[in-house]
Order: sequence, then C-alpha cells, then structure tokens
Amino acid sequence: MVVQFSTIEPFLFWFLFWILGWLGFYVLPKNKQSYTKNFISVSAYFISASVFIVYYYKDILVNIYKALTIFQLILVLIFLSFIFLTYFISNKFLKKPIEFIEKYSTAPFLELDYRYIFSKSFEILYQQLLIIALAYLLYDAGLNLTMITLIFAAMFGLSHIGSLRYHKNMFGVIILFAAMVSSFFFPYLILKFKYGFIYTYIAHWLFYSNTGLLFWIMNQPIFKKRLN
Repeated sequence: MVVQFSTIEPFLFWFLFWILGWLGFYVLPKNKQSYTKNFISVSAYFISASVFIVYYYKDILVNIYKALTIFQLILVLIFLSFIFLTYFISNKFLKKPIEFIEKYSTAPFLELDYRYIFSKSFEILYQQLLIIALAYLLYDAGLNLTMITLIFAAMFGLSHIGSLRYHKNMFGVIILFAAMVSSFFFPYLILKFKYGFIYTYIAHWLFYSNTGLLFWIMNQPIFKKRLN
C-alpha cells in the first residue's frame, strides 16, 4: 500500500500530534496523571488523542486495520488476558515489594495494578498509531528500510532522553534502552509483515508487564536472600 502526500503537512501534523499528546498529558495536575487512581481519565485522554490521529491519517490507518481478521483481535484479547492473569498470580502468590515500589514511584508498571492494564493499553495504542503513521509516511516519501530504521533510532533515542530526568533512577536507563532496541525492529515488522503492527503492540506491552514482574521476583525474600 502506498499513500502519496504532496506536501510536508502530514509530517508537521505528526509532530503536532506527538507534542500535543505528551505535552497535554504532562501539564495535567500530578494526581490526574495516575494510570491507576485516575485510569478512566487517562484512558479517555489517550483514546481522544488516538481518534484525532486515526481521523487525520485515515488513508493509512483505515486500510491497514481493514486487513484485520477475527484471529488477530482474538490474539490481542488473549494477550491482554494473559497479562491480567500474570498480575493476578503475582498479587496472589508473591509478596508485594511495597518499599521498592515506593522508592521507584515514577514507574507505575511496578505496581502490577489491574487498572494499569486498562489505561496503559490505550496509551500504547496512541503511541503505536503514531509509529505506524510515521513508518508509512517515511516509506511513501521514498526512504528505504535502513534509513527509516536510523530515523526511528534517532527519534526514539532523543524522545526518551527525558525519561532519564523524569525517573532519576535505573528505570530511566531501562526505558531508554528498550526504546532504542525497539526502534530497530518496529519499522521492519510494520512495513514487512501483514500484521506487524499487532506484533509491535504486543511487544510494546510485554516490556512493561515483564519488567514489573521481573522486579517483583527479584525482590522476593527468598531471591534477595540468595543474592546476599
């Protein structure tokens, strides 16, 4: 699929959607930014932002999502159910590392709170829509996959540098590293695989769910005792 744009306007609007999406979110009062306590308002915010993106880039996105089958939708639902089950098992059988979570309070994925699954799913959707739109815009502009990947690496790196200051701990480095790694395979999956955008959505979510689970396990008394 090739969608031709005659001006630079789609790229300018892409930056606008990206800047307004994050800027608008982070200028909200601190308590309104909570992915758990205010999961409904956070979800509504990113759903609204996603609607604007879909409307403007409908020539790209609608054609892509039209190719979806019931199997892909079931796959996403199974995946989200798996995350929910992971959270349930963790909260049921593992000791919640309260001190660790409070120490790194800027990383809400550590809480393994069910409400986070709901709100984070829509934030990731917002991000993935932007990623898909940009990949196709660059592709339609005549750039090859290597150039697109390098642009993604530069943009992902620069856009996540702020996480170093925001988190002010090891999680800023972890998030920056994960962003850089994903920049090298997201364009490939989106442009070369029919349902690549589904795989990128799942991969994006896996980072947060697995990272939270990993640090819960590492902070279990038995595990910490063995490390000492």
